Amino acid sequence: MQKGRIINLNGGVYKILLLDGSIVSLKARGKLRYEKKYMVNEKSKSKKEVLTTIKNTPKVGDIAVIENGMIDHYLERKNEMIRPDIANVDQILLVFAAKEPDFSFFLLDLFLVNILHQNITPVLVVSKIDLLTDLELFELKEKLSYYENMGYKVFYVDSKHKEGIDLVRDILKDKITVLSGQTGAGKSTLINAVVPGFFLKTGEISQALGRGRHTTRETSLYPYLGGFIGDTPGFSKLDVLGIDKDELEGLFVDFRGHNCKFRDCNHLEGIKGCAIYEAAQKGEILASRYQSYNKMYKEILKK
Repeated sequence: MQKGRIINLNGGVYKILLLDGSIVSLKARGKLRYEKKYMVNEKSKSKKEVLTTIKNTPKVGDIAVIENGMIDHYLERKNEMIRPDIANVDQILLVFAAKEPDFSFFLLDLFLVNILHQNITPVLVVSKIDLLTDLELFELKEKLSYYENMGYKVFYVDSKHKEGIDLVRDILKDKITVLSGQTGAGKSTLINAVVPGFFLKTGEISQALGRGRHTTRETSLYPYLGGFIGDTPGFSKLDVLGIDKDELEGLFVDFRGHNCKFRDCNHLEGIKGCAIYEAAQKGEILASRYQSYNKMYKEILKK
């Protein structure tokens, strides 16, 4: 029996990095396709367990247990994602541009809600700070300090001039990290500044994995500083994935401590006496955060 980290999946064949550093290509046993379990549907009022068929295939990031030349099973996951299809992620590096494109606070809040729902730590990296004036950068930092006060790490980088790169490199150590964020924010530029020649190296590894050429149409993990960097297709369509309207409030961590006196309150705009609404009116909750909550809540109701 052997164990190893799944670092790539392509056409039903898993590439597994073993403890001795070697890579093997294996398939998973048929029993790991689908599994029937008695589970509680959290959205049902009865809360009764019902027989449910769930997808049970291994994912990139899983610790696979190998027996007789096949993946027999994998160890319990601490988390898992659907898009991208990856498990056991420590953190997601959210890369957002300070400018070109303009910084989107709603998109940031949408990413944070999805990431926290999956029990993963988000880290925000603001790129292209060289495109801002000193005043613009000061104003952006002032607004993002609200997020830092919520406990999120925020880093400011200029990839071209290597400003802030060492700090980003440090947070990658010993972690499984996936990059995602705003389109056009310079994720490739950032990772090449952090890991010089990264895409050249991943191209070489891709050849070794039998992928032919480098592509991000599939998810792969690449060893780096005792951890892994996830090369993924990212979030192909970002929305409030699988989140119930009653869960949304709990994913806005800055709402905690503002206890609403109304039972089953949805905290939407204009509800007099709602502690969340009143906190937003007083500026205790950032206005853009409250607007993001309202927009997401209404999107969930539509579905």
